[in-house]
Amino acid sequence: MKRFFVGLAAVICALNVSFVTTVHAKENLVPNYELKFLIDSDQVLNSDYELNSEYRDYFNTGKKYNTVGVLYIETPEYDFSNQGWNNRLRIKEDKDNFDLTYKKRYPIENGGIDAALSLANEEGFDISDTNYEAQVDWGYEKMTLSLSNNKKESNKDYDDMELPNKKAAIKILKDNMPGKLENWSGSNWGKDTIENGKKCGPIYYHKYEGTIFDIDVDIEVWPVYTESTDTTECITEISFKEDTFDAAQTNRQTVMDILEDKGILLHKDSLKTQKILDAYLK
Repeated sequence: MKRFFVGLAAVICALNVSFVTTVHAKENLVPNYELKFLIDSDQVLNSDYELNSEYRDYFNTGKKYNTVGVLYIETPEYDFSNQGWNNRLRIKEDKDNFDLTYKKRYPIENGGIDAALSLANEEGFDISDTNYEAQVDWGYEKMTLSLSNNKKESNKDYDDMELPNKKAAIKILKDNMPGKLENWSGSNWGKDTIENGKKCGPIYYHKYEGTIFDIDVDIEVWPVYTESTDTTECITEISFKEDTFDAAQTNRQTVMDILEDKGILLHKDSLKTQKILDAYLK
């Protein structure tokens, strides 16, 4: 009889452990997909860093574009980037607020999207956290999981399209910093670290809206100036979004083939944020 109760207790204990594990396990975030390709600026732009008439017609953009201003705050030692984070402040035409984005990135190895989502889950980003939008950035070669926390701050004391100076930008980003970043590597780590930040920017880029084979695309033209070399590199990027992996995979191949046939696809990834940080920090 004693053995029976011991065995029964063991079964109940096992069932309880299984029950607890099931209750506390949270599902991974569900991402959408942004497909990004670099195209040859020398072929598609004019001398004013705008789409030339041939490619305005080809991409059905017309002459109209929106101007967007952006800056990042990073330390000279790349403390945020080394932890997979960046802090961005952006202004758009005719808007009465700044867009703030705190972004955590996870590299995706060999197409392992679920593995990256599971790692993010282990570090506190799961489907219950509605403060972060999950997105797979899918370039020519690489995939990256991006988790973005987006906030807004009034720009009522600024002129149209004006971005804050370093001190003001640090204060805005510090005051609005989400808790995960604030305490990422210890209590108050994010807010302490950003005090040592430098302003990377501002950069003002053009954003066109167009189509490729009935797929709606954005075309962005980023002139990145590097003071140390007194040179400007123009990054021209085509992007579009899809809700599902299957749609992303199918339309990615369609757009790649079209750009390849046109002879303007660059066989590399953008690394746009990294180029901007390097232009100001190195």
